[in-house]
Amino acid sequence: MVFQIVGIPIATSVLKGYNGTIFAYGQTGTGKTYTMQGPFYSHEDPNFDNGDVYSEKQYLGLIPRIISYIFAQLSREAERNTKDDKKSSPVKYLCQASYYEIYNEQIFDLLTEGSDEPLNIHEDIKRGVFIDRLTTRSISTAEEAYKILEIGAWKRSTASTRMNTQSSRSHSVFTLTLQSKIEKDGITQIQESKLNLVDLAGSERQKLTGTTGQRLLEARNINKSLSALGQVIQSLVDMNNNKKKVHVGYRNSKLTFLLKDSLGGNSKTFLIANISPSTFSLAETLSTLRFAQCTKQVTNKAVVNQV
Repeated sequence: MVFQIVGIPIATSVLKGYNGTIFAYGQTGTGKTYTMQGPFYSHEDPNFDNGDVYSEKQYLGLIPRIISYIFAQLSREAERNTKDDKKSSPVKYLCQASYYEIYNEQIFDLLTEGSDEPLNIHEDIKRGVFIDRLTTRSISTAEEAYKILEIGAWKRSTASTRMNTQSSRSHSVFTLTLQSKIEKDGITQIQESKLNLVDLAGSERQKLTGTTGQRLLEARNINKSLSALGQVIQSLVDMNNNKKKVHVGYRNSKLTFLLKDSLGGNSKTFLIANISPSTFSLAETLSTLRFAQCTKQVTNKAVVNQV
């Protein structure tokens, strides 16, 4: 159901040249990673090294389902081009993927095979906001994308707390960049779209999670980053309602700075609010729903990206 309502529309828009973003937001332990990625498969799974873990499993998250949908559509487009008797030039596609995490307000590449040094953010007029030295891999099949997802998932920072035995200690962003090129009337037309699939770390209350030491430091940085996200969204809502120019603190956190286009900018954005059915978590559930209601009031300005 979530894939039908959220996944297919955003994937279809990306294929048409629009940027897209999906956030999973909510309290720790409410299933954000399960929603985005699906079950956390064992590294001992015999299919892991073959890149078949996701392709053969039933309970898939949004990311592998969207990957499968996009490459299925590209395959159908290629078949139509081969059957078409007209002499029109076929559309050529180039797909690239990257995967990174924001851990303790530092950015780490989840695909690098070298050192795990934090990466820096840069901004220029042509590229906008980007991460220097971030690994980007070209992919031509869904299976290649699954493999990247598996590698990144295993490198991501996780730990056990009272509320979650495998709690994500970082925000992760899986990005697909799709470029299409077609020759028409002697002119080359290029479209480039970007899809950000964001699994946010969950908000935490120290009394409930029982975190200490390094886990407590992680929780503070997670909450600080989520607070900055909330402030950005509130500023955008205020600007929308008052029709006045309001300062939006995108630079107050790495997360909001990197995803500024997704928040009030050039992107079609969905937010999935994950909540707990437990009455024990009522306060956090209400907070998540209020955040989601506020986010619905943000207006983005998505356009087809012509290069």
